[in-house]
Amino acid sequence: MSPPQPRQAANTERPRGLHFAVALANAAHPAVEWAGLASAHGDTELGARRVDSADLARAVAEIRAVFAITDNTLAATALNLLMASSDSPGAMVGTAEGPRGTELTQLENGRWALRPRIAAAETAAAVYRAVTAFALAEWLAERGRCAWGVCAAETCTNVFVDEGRRAPQRFCSTPCATRTRVAAHRRASNTANGEARRHAKAASPEAGPAA
Repeated sequence: MSPPQPRQAANTERPRGLHFAVALANAAHPAVEWAGLASAHGDTELGARRVDSADLARAVAEIRAVFAITDNTLAATALNLLMASSDSPGAMVGTAEGPRGTELTQLENGRWALRPRIAAAETAAAVYRAVTAFALAEWLAERGRCAWGVCAAETCTNVFVDEGRRAPQRFCSTPCATRTRVAAHRRASNTANGEARRHAKAASPEAGPAA
């Protein structure tokens, strides 16, 4: 299904780039949509990076795998591995070393973002892997849990970032949550109606004695 629109407009997004990470992970054709999404989320320069479809698909798959992790320790391990890779110079979560190879970058809307230092020759895949792993690591450190996930709706595989402060988010969007509740209510109603019909038939004089 088509990915939902971000809960916030791109120009109000936190500079960390979480909404961009989600948008590309949910894109039907990441290589085709790379430049447009990068520009829409405030960084045309990233959108100009060289795109290799296979490499970008692998990077997206790696990031989507992290979104599926719900255990904090496992998530930190996965993110550390991504950030320690040769083309992802981020910080190591849970160590005393702190951020390495990071820089403050001013975005096109004037806001500042702290993110991994990216070499000019690095590809779209390398950029996405580095920036997203670093952003998710910061988010895990800030929230203290895996505040992200994969939509629980049966027909949806979109990922999301959980920005709520109460119960953990289960769905990527309000429509998915509504459809799931409606479907569950319909199944419960059908089951209840079926039971009522069976009881009514059993109680009917025409039903005859039980065998």
